[in-house]
Amino acid sequence: MGGRRRAARGPADDGWQNREPVSPESPTRLAANAETLVWQWRIRITVACVAAVAELLLLGGGGGGETGSSSLIAAFAMPVVLLASTLYVAITTLIAARARRSERISAWLVNGTVVNDVAFIFVLTVAVSAPAYYDRILILAFLALHLTTFYFGRRYATLVVALTAIGYSALIRFAVTTDAPLSWREEAWSLGAFLLAATVVLLEHGRLRIRLANLVRLFRRAEEGDFSEAYEEADERPDAITRVGVAYNRVRGQLASMVLTDPLTGCVNRRGFDQALAREIARATRAGSDLSLLALDVDHFKSVNDTHGHLAGDAVLREVGALLHHAARAGDIVARTGGEEFALILPDTPASGAYHVATRICESLRAYRFGEAAGGIRLTVSVGVAAMDFSLRRSGDGAEQLKGRADEALYAAKRGGRDRVRVWAQRDEQVELAIQI
Repeated sequence: MGGRRRAARGPADDGWQNREPVSPESPTRLAANAETLVWQWRIRITVACVAAVAELLLLGGGGGGETGSSSLIAAFAMPVVLLASTLYVAITTLIAARARRSERISAWLVNGTVVNDVAFIFVLTVAVSAPAYYDRILILAFLALHLTTFYFGRRYATLVVALTAIGYSALIRFAVTTDAPLSWREEAWSLGAFLLAATVVLLEHGRLRIRLANLVRLFRRAEEGDFSEAYEEADERPDAITRVGVAYNRVRGQLASMVLTDPLTGCVNRRGFDQALAREIARATRAGSDLSLLALDVDHFKSVNDTHGHLAGDAVLREVGALLHHAARAGDIVARTGGEEFALILPDTPASGAYHVATRICESLRAYRFGEAAGGIRLTVSVGVAAMDFSLRRSGDGAEQLKGRADEALYAAKRGGRDRVRVWAQRDEQVELAIQI
């Protein structure tokens, strides 16, 4: 049997290194922003109307004697509230209509929504509040910051912080110049507390988004049938994200077994085979090692189904799978790629070693009597062998090339009379099929 060279395999061998979050300008993010704006339209309109009605009742019911009368725009409070509410509802409706029509919006529409929210908070607060209570703006802006961070991300949340800080500073400066009873020092403390809290929210959201992106990436790979990567349980935060990740790890093995395993034979199915081959090619490329592939086909299997029935045929396929697992070595991967078609991936194995494995498989199946209930069935297999030395090869679609060569060798084995092994070989830049080694 040919020798096998084992390469070290570290945790990064799966080749997945892309952990970058989704860009704010990506189609996925823009589509999500459009959906959010459409969904939030009724909520925004309802909140704006309730706030406007409450302030109008406060002003009309005499509440302005203590608050609105000392406001900088007290004389125009009611018209200002009506005008601001009308403009806010109109702008919000136009943006939602645009989002509903296009299903994907540009960043400037989200920026316009943020500016609209912040401006509405400022106008309504200034209209009914005395200067001593202008810090209510910071409380309402922090609420807007939280919602913007959660639904639109840090980029737009940063705009909320910037607009609030600039607007509040300008408002306090104007109030002080009009002899309002305000202290720059006290207002600076309020603004500083807002900025500190906003910074914490933005930083924490960044870490949260990265962790969520990693978790979403795991589920997307699982949706494609790839369960090779586990959630990093070293995450020390005992929050919902960690609990979901740990739960994913608990079911990952069962999900992989259901999705990647052929239920009849217990071998890896076609999807699992493609993933395993791509993974082994990536490892062989990094290590510069050999990789071999066996393509097997049970000879005249149709006659088994025609003569003994499909139940007997299923029993035969189960036994073939068991024999292949027994003949495979540690680290080899056995797959069922079709009805009576199987494949073996042999890592760190040159053509000579793969040939010996294929010969042993042929001998084992030739000597075995399948299906005791059917009185015993004699079967043979044809095997095509392909091998690549990845110390000499660094580019190209190795998976498709290796599968194509193994199929060519398998067809040559069938044309040669079946029940035999053929090895694909390339000599003097001319493709040949070695008759037998």
